[in-house]
Amino acid sequence: MEHGAEETTRARWEKRMAEKPVTPSTTPSGFDVAPLYTPEDAKAIDFENDIGYPGEFPFTRGIYPSMYRGRLWTFREYSGFGTAEDTNTRYRSLLEQGMTGLSVALDLPTQIGFDSDDPTVWDEVGRVGVAIDSLADMERLFEGIPLDKVSTNFTINTTSAPILAMYMAVGEQQGVTPEQLRGTLQNDPLKEYIARGTWLFPVDAALRLTGDVMAFCAQEVPKFNPISVSGSHMQQAGATPVESVALAFVHALAYIDLLLERGLSIDDFAPRISWNLGVVGTDLFEEAARFRAARRLWARLVQERYQPKNPASCMLRFYAGSGGNTLTVEEPLNNIVRVAIEVMASALGGAQAVHACSYDEAYAIPTEEAQLIALRTQQIIGYEAGLTRTVDPLAGSYYVESLTNAAEQKMREVIDEVMQVGVSRAIETGLVQERIMRSALLEEQRMESGEKVVVGVNKFRQTEGAAPIELHRADPEAYKRQVERTERVRRERDAGRVEAALVQLAAAAQSDTNIIPAMVEAVKAYATIGEICKTLTDVFGLYTDPAVSVVSGNQSSGLQKIQAQAHDPKIRILVAKPGLDGHDRGAKTMALMLRDAGMEVIYTGIRNSVDAIVQAAIQEDVDMIGLSVLSGAHVGLTEQIMERLREKGVDDVHVVVGGVIPEADIEPLKARGAAAVFPGGTPFEAVVAELRSLVA
Repeated sequence: MEHGAEETTRARWEKRMAEKPVTPSTTPSGFDVAPLYTPEDAKAIDFENDIGYPGEFPFTRGIYPSMYRGRLWTFREYSGFGTAEDTNTRYRSLLEQGMTGLSVALDLPTQIGFDSDDPTVWDEVGRVGVAIDSLADMERLFEGIPLDKVSTNFTINTTSAPILAMYMAVGEQQGVTPEQLRGTLQNDPLKEYIARGTWLFPVDAALRLTGDVMAFCAQEVPKFNPISVSGSHMQQAGATPVESVALAFVHALAYIDLLLERGLSIDDFAPRISWNLGVVGTDLFEEAARFRAARRLWARLVQERYQPKNPASCMLRFYAGSGGNTLTVEEPLNNIVRVAIEVMASALGGAQAVHACSYDEAYAIPTEEAQLIALRTQQIIGYEAGLTRTVDPLAGSYYVESLTNAAEQKMREVIDEVMQVGVSRAIETGLVQERIMRSALLEEQRMESGEKVVVGVNKFRQTEGAAPIELHRADPEAYKRQVERTERVRRERDAGRVEAALVQLAAAAQSDTNIIPAMVEAVKAYATIGEICKTLTDVFGLYTDPAVSVVSGNQSSGLQKIQAQAHDPKIRILVAKPGLDGHDRGAKTMALMLRDAGMEVIYTGIRNSVDAIVQAAIQEDVDMIGLSVLSGAHVGLTEQIMERLREKGVDDVHVVVGGVIPEADIEPLKARGAAAVFPGGTPFEAVVAELRSLVA
């Protein structure tokens, strides 16, 4: 066809489009999407430098030459609950069904450094993960699972060092040397201070421990990934998919600079830096494009800044997959389809390991049946869908390449913005937190307007409610069994050896020597997580949360449906997050929306004790307390709040509860005194109407 004929064809198409204009469209990260992409959109792309070949710099198409033609991604299912025995049974079942890597979910007390018999955390033991108090628990967790045959991912940050030490000790008992161990620690503390909230130590101390783990593994555990820099938690907090990658890169650059200051070279440790770049959404093309852009940008950043000699130092090896915040309480079986799309996007983006959520994770940790469906989803896509027959099958798509370029450019802009301020300063001033909150509110606005459609939630919503499904229920005896074992460990261990090991650990913490050898000795002596962390906080001190939050500023939620009603009585509400859970996106968003609805809102931040919440409610003279609980501990925490209020003689403050709350728990909560219960997915208008009715 002659060039003139092509122009005529294009002009004819443009004329027909102008006759029936289409509405604008944007991706979840805010990129405008044209109705059609053509070679004109790819003119600026240099194939060799921008796309290239898999296994070659800048790794846009993948980090290995043959990618999935040579080896499929690792199938992981994030799992852990109750005691080590409970979780071990689940792991062995999943491994028998073809899971190729373990991903350990640890409970909140373990993540933050509390023993299970600490009276302040009893209702959170074994709730969102498995309880690990001592080496005795780790031994049982991996009983019958050869550590030289499986790789293990630990989503752990504050207590990464003792968890690594325990894993090494179990390996030694099995005859597996540190050089043979394969797996990953998350060990990414910076994002805890802005998004996840499982902090314990001051920032400098947390960075020191991260550096010790990375330096030790570089020398002693060379096949183990000592860090998995996470964008997923910032995305769960509200960052866009592209923002989450950029912010993770900022943190990774800080960790690299920390180790270079210690005298290591970039090639000593950079090849073992790994990444958690989920949560993957259902916009398949943007997700694949952002992973391609992330690989390319990371390679370029490392090359520009550090000039490594080993090409592997520029490779971005990442874990991705679905997350609970992409799932819906409404019509939960729809989540099976969503997860399938998210796994496909991860594979098309070239992930090295993928986690598939179970359809019931919007309610609770998954049942065995739901988790098997999630594993089968990965296997069907890996073996039946044809995605693995060729490397990077979306390469060359005018649309995908345009999105890849746009994502890389946006990531650079975010990185430059934060780096101009400095990582620590950006966290201290709330710059990053405010950026994340703005993005979270923008997504709420897109949901409200219908621009973002979530089937079964804001479109095609059923009026009769969600279909009942079987849910995992926590074993009430698990807590008792866990505490009994920890008490037995304390009775039977050599107390003198424990005391000496903890003294040695404190001395290492006070010096500038690497702390991991002393940590290994402490766990081998069966010192507990709580004892180890108490020893370290005696040296390092405790982190004090400055409660940086846009909730205390003048920002509005920006949602049109929220209107203050001046004729209503002014409601004064304390919004609080009791317990150890640090996921605060919902609480912050709700606080802003309630304020926009004309209420006086006091937001107390995360990880509030029951006593602190009650005391604040009395001091602030509130009409009601709004509890946000996502950890599964809502019944016990609500009961404790009600007991404290009665002890203080307070009978005129309503307590309402929201969060991840199964329908079966609504009546038990009300029986314990909750005036109203708002499970996930409750329309905001219904929340406001109920709150107003309570004080009418």
